[in-house]
Amino acid sequence: MTNVEQILLLTRKALDEFEDPNRGTAAVVRQAHRIAVLRHDFRVQAWLLLQLSDVGSGNSRDELLEVKSKLHALIGPEEGQQEYIRQCENYFATRKMASGDTNGSSIDQLEASLAQIERVYAGYEVLPTNLNGADTYFFSRESDAARAKLIPQLDELRRIISRVRQGVHVYLVKTESELQSGAAESSYFDQIQIHINGLLAKYAPDAATKFVAAQDRIADGSPEGISHALTSCRRMIKSLADALYPPTGTKVTGLDGVDREMSDDAYRNRLVQYVSEQVGKHKNGPVLRSALAEFGSRLNALDALASKGVHAETTLEEARTCVAQTYLLAGDLLSIAEGTSYLTRDEPASS
Repeated sequence: MTNVEQILLLTRKALDEFEDPNRGTAAVVRQAHRIAVLRHDFRVQAWLLLQLSDVGSGNSRDELLEVKSKLHALIGPEEGQQEYIRQCENYFATRKMASGDTNGSSIDQLEASLAQIERVYAGYEVLPTNLNGADTYFFSRESDAARAKLIPQLDELRRIISRVRQGVHVYLVKTESELQSGAAESSYFDQIQIHINGLLAKYAPDAATKFVAAQDRIADGSPEGISHALTSCRRMIKSLADALYPPTGTKVTGLDGVDREMSDDAYRNRLVQYVSEQVGKHKNGPVLRSALAEFGSRLNALDALASKGVHAETTLEEARTCVAQTYLLAGDLLSIAEGTSYLTRDEPASS
């Protein structure tokens, strides 16, 4: 099963379950978020993460910061910020209350609140059997008054949940249409490609050539083509290292106190050292160590996957993943070179 077929299957499953009255909106939002992640649609990821978050508590702050940083890195800080603001505005539009305020509860909390109020409302409809005529009258009058107070709350929650559900449905239908045309990546990814391609042409044109070669080989789909695509990915990573941190033939001591070769074949070491030196101008302590660990982990995982084609049979899906993730890694590294990465923003001065 190809990447397109897999995501299309997930999308159709989400749409098929959409009309199930027992399928909560929170579950649908999580399904849509998974699809957005698979398609590298960072724009919609922001909107969906906001829907899943309790905004007041900041429980998804790190995830939202990561998506925001991706937008800045992959399409530029100005356009990335504008896009993030657009998604926040879309979120606020779904959460606006009659009072003009915003309901910032997570979609799970909204559904739980609605269910609780519905239970209370239903309880007022139960008439005790041991009441006389007068008591029945007064009980009914008080119950009617209590239900009347709950109706605005019920209507408000239902409207908000309905808006969220409608937004997810529009996204899933659009995604299904794109996938049916063979587009594994979201239409928004085209904008990301334009930005990254510009950075590749500016900083590492040879790496751009290697990426084109990887795409061409993937299109072949044959075992030989897959193997060559993975080789092109590995060469692309090395070309990035050669452009950003050329080999020096020396050893450099890392933050962990370990000496590492900066030789021609030690391209992973060179890229991690590049991140250390460039990000280290702006960040320190845990932030820098976390960035180095993340880039090191991504490089190792991609290098292992790219090398797999030499020693073992690799699926087309694995090859597609390798090509896409290599491309996104290039975007993150080049945004550091361009100075547009959130990692190259100076730490606020301590008071």
